[in-house]
Amino acid sequence: MLLSDTVWERYSDRILNADPTVTPVIYTGPEQLPDEQVANVRSACFSDDCWPDRTLGIMRSALAAPNLKWLHTFSTGVDSPIFRTFVERGVRLTNSAGTAASPIAQTVMMYMLAHSRDFKGFVRQQERHEWTMHRFVELEGSSLLVIGVGPIGQEIIRLAQAFNMKVTAARRTTAGLQPCPVVPLSQLHAALAQADYVALALPLNDDTRNLIDADALAAMKPGSFFMNVGRGELVDEPALVEALRSGHLSGAGLDVFAVEPLPSNSPLWDMDNVIITPHSSGTSTLISGRAIDIFIDNLSNLASGAQLRNEVVF
Repeated sequence: MLLSDTVWERYSDRILNADPTVTPVIYTGPEQLPDEQVANVRSACFSDDCWPDRTLGIMRSALAAPNLKWLHTFSTGVDSPIFRTFVERGVRLTNSAGTAASPIAQTVMMYMLAHSRDFKGFVRQQERHEWTMHRFVELEGSSLLVIGVGPIGQEIIRLAQAFNMKVTAARRTTAGLQPCPVVPLSQLHAALAQADYVALALPLNDDTRNLIDADALAAMKPGSFFMNVGRGELVDEPALVEALRSGHLSGAGLDVFAVEPLPSNSPLWDMDNVIITPHSSGTSTLISGRAIDIFIDNLSNLASGAQLRNEVVF
């Protein structure tokens, strides 16, 4: 098994308890391991301690393993072409979907609270030692459209409902039990026109790329607030900049961008109505342990022939 030094040091007892036959191939990085070291590797764990500095080395090591049968990744998103390459080679792929739902949803609530209460304004007043009160619009009664009803979207819905917001969701299909009123993506523009807040929490694929384009932004309710915790490529970023500059949107909370790190010359950095978090909405202190729990569960499942959790099929 190919895994990082950090994972083996912290979790070796649990790993061996799940499968006593495991022989570790320890990755310290940052370079790719020699072919002879990975020749017999049959499983691999891409853990968050390898992101980003050791990512290239461990993934190249896994790609060089001719007998690899299973790869687990700490991430939820698997839109990088490298994951499809593994699956096309016959490698079973599992991800850590759901592990970051809570902190990402909390980040969305932070965006809305900070915007509704003009938190940036309070910070500026504090810096000036200025005592000035201002009224704010409560989240209660405001309308929120959540685009995507996966684990992240469901947790956003749950928290927003706890704030007594009027929540609607948009997703590809409206079949089955839903946590709130749901419209199909074919009716997205009509739903956008009714929302005070819009939270984008979709995975990236050929169908969702640039879903929020100039037309979608124009369809949004004037003065609404846009949030993206999915992927940057879901949004036409220049069109978003223009919608923010023009005042059509009152602001945005953005965790993901078309190019990351966000280039220093991006106009988004200097927009007073934009809150930027550097793709960090899910980087809580609890996230690593949750991803490892799924990995170890699947290690046990693989050894016993049981169904794998979070198996990805393209």
